[in-house]
Amino acid sequence: MKLQCDMCEKAQASVICCADEAALCEKCDVEVHAANKLASKHQRLLLECLSNKLPRCDICREIVLLNC
Repeated sequence: MKLQCDMCEKAQASVICCADEAALCEKCDVEVHAANKLASKHQRLLLECLSNKLPRCDICREIVLLNC
């Protein structure tokens, strides 16, 4: 199962913003991080590069950013 975008809750997430602790789709990532100069400096990591390194829920084995 793929992570859903935390902002629009419709599209598949493609990045994780470390500062916001949020999974975002490409459209929402651009929208959120183009808002101001400070937000544009947030470190974002591509989910496709991290999928094997992200923590997984002990019960359902899905990728988690926070506790289930």
